[in-house]
Amino acid sequence: MSFFRELKRRNVFKVGIAYAVTTWVLLQLTDTISEILALPEWAPKLILVMLLVGFVPALILAWAFELTPEGIKLEKDVPRQSSITPRTGRKLDYLIIISLGLSLGYFIWESRFEQKTAEYESAIAAQPAEVEPVAEPEPEPVVEPDLVVDANSIAVLPFANRSADMNDIYFTDGIHDDLLTQLSKIDAFSVISRTSVMEYRGTTKNLRQIARELSVANIMEGSVQRAGERVRINVQLIDAKTDEHLWAEIYDRELTTSNLFDIQSEIAQSIATALKATLTDSELADVANVPTDNVAAYDLYLQSKRFLQNETHQGYQTSIELLTEAIKLDPNFKHAWTGLALAHMTNYWLYGGDIKDRDLALEAIERAREIDNNFAELLVVDGIYWYWGFLDYERALYKLDKAIEMMPGNGQAYMWRGWVSRRAGLWDKALESMQMSLRLNPRVHFNWHEFATTLQYLHDYGEARKAAQQSLTIDPDSFWGKSTLANILIQEKGDIETAYPLTIGLQYSYDYDFFDTYFDTRLMSRRFEEALVVARGFSADQEIQRNDIILKESLSAQVLHFMGRRDEAKQSADAALFRLNRLKLELGQDYRTDIAEAMILALKGGAPQDIKALIQRSDKTSPQDEVSSFERAFKYARIYGIAGMVNESIEMLEPIFSPPSNTSVFNVTLDPAFDGVRSHADFQQMMERHK
Repeated sequence: MSFFRELKRRNVFKVGIAYAVTTWVLLQLTDTISEILALPEWAPKLILVMLLVGFVPALILAWAFELTPEGIKLEKDVPRQSSITPRTGRKLDYLIIISLGLSLGYFIWESRFEQKTAEYESAIAAQPAEVEPVAEPEPEPVVEPDLVVDANSIAVLPFANRSADMNDIYFTDGIHDDLLTQLSKIDAFSVISRTSVMEYRGTTKNLRQIARELSVANIMEGSVQRAGERVRINVQLIDAKTDEHLWAEIYDRELTTSNLFDIQSEIAQSIATALKATLTDSELADVANVPTDNVAAYDLYLQSKRFLQNETHQGYQTSIELLTEAIKLDPNFKHAWTGLALAHMTNYWLYGGDIKDRDLALEAIERAREIDNNFAELLVVDGIYWYWGFLDYERALYKLDKAIEMMPGNGQAYMWRGWVSRRAGLWDKALESMQMSLRLNPRVHFNWHEFATTLQYLHDYGEARKAAQQSLTIDPDSFWGKSTLANILIQEKGDIETAYPLTIGLQYSYDYDFFDTYFDTRLMSRRFEEALVVARGFSADQEIQRNDIILKESLSAQVLHFMGRRDEAKQSADAALFRLNRLKLELGQDYRTDIAEAMILALKGGAPQDIKALIQRSDKTSPQDEVSSFERAFKYARIYGIAGMVNESIEMLEPIFSPPSNTSVFNVTLDPAFDGVRSHADFQQMMERHK
């Protein structure tokens, strides 16, 4: 008991009570001012931790030191007869009483304030509007309207990888991606797509800010931990507006594919319960469907998805190898077959147009169809096959429409439908599909670029600029956003001065679209020396495109022709023709070689009838779709312009001054390809008609 009395004498108990009460008051004060000062969400938590850490040192100091008239001294150095601890204790009593009084007053004030506020707002709402005397109205402040957010909209943030092996991130991301795919099949939910949420990995933004940026009402967070033969998935659903936890669960199971998909099914049902939504029997069955019982095959499949999402030639090749190994382990793994088909079709479309890739994609699609002839992922890749493989837009749209019926929350499926609709000339459907995709996938700069390009084709330049700016807001360094905005500015009003800086650096990309914008901008701004440098350094890897053949000698010949160095231009054109003839032996003669040869003949001063014959043959044998048609018409017009064939150039240009097209009087005015025909009266009259 002597130790207890000594604690009491030294005021250790009173210091502890005073510290606790003061801590509570400080936390209430922090909570009150945090919203006013816009403190980050972690600030109150940090203050609480600091105060808790200080509690034990405060007790130790109360025991070891004593406050005296001469200052603070060690307790052992103060004679017992000189101690003033009773007086100090009374001061601590006053501090405790005052703190408790403040706490009680704050509690009463907060309760009454909230009640009065509610009563006041109800009374104000019930009062009839007063009739104001007629007076000059004052301008009202502009108030941003609240966005209408779907109550069942969800953003599933990237899961944290809690596994001991940090290389397991592919497994964590794969589980996250699969869950998003499954949730997108449920009509009751509006789920933000994977690409838009990935930027929030490791973010310091609070949930309310993320919800505002994604226009969602609910946020799901989670983590995945794999350890040996077990997996633990921890998830929680949060109301982003109130920060209230709607539901949370920890799933600790044996690592089997059946368990993984059971967990996904349970998560979907729990979300539905929390959001008071109803799932259909078919939706539940689809979410619970287990595509493979082989854990090793599923692991390879998850690895392949990571490479597919990198969107590079090397990534697609690696994905093909991983999926091939997965199929060896489980030949009935339907999702591995559809992934393999997508990888082959992407290689076909973006990297050389090798027919073997298209044939291998068809084999994979047919194998998946034998396993299950009606699942959403199959319909999407089948639609891509008909779109990219044969430009059969009607059949592609049929497949994509069916896929969207089965997974109405899949943003990328809507974007695919937008691309196909654009090619088919179904512009309203293209815009509607792309807008829906952007609602489900709002943070993808590439999709905003595509939407901007569609609006540019329709000559809706104001909205096109807004969309391009949104692409750059998401990714300020995006070449897609920069090149699109540059093209819009040139087509809309010939603003080459603003467009030029946007294209700096595009020449270093391996994507021909960027090089094309860079090169054309140099030509239109009459920076021919810069254009000549990049033309001579044009990569051989980019010369053979799926829908075009661009030889660096031909590019160089164009620049030299515009510079007035005609003899050098003809020499470079001769070199281009020599290389083109060799390519014909390898590729055969098709519309791409005809266009390339027509340009070379124009630069060489060839016979007009030969140039026209090549262009006419090219036009008859080339793929027919809305976008390619007006893009080729402009190419033909440029060739005719360089050849001095005025009437033919006018014939190509006249229809594409109207939308949809990528042409206006402004880019025709700037393009040096038309310098040789610009002074002709008929050409000038055409330009006047379309100003």
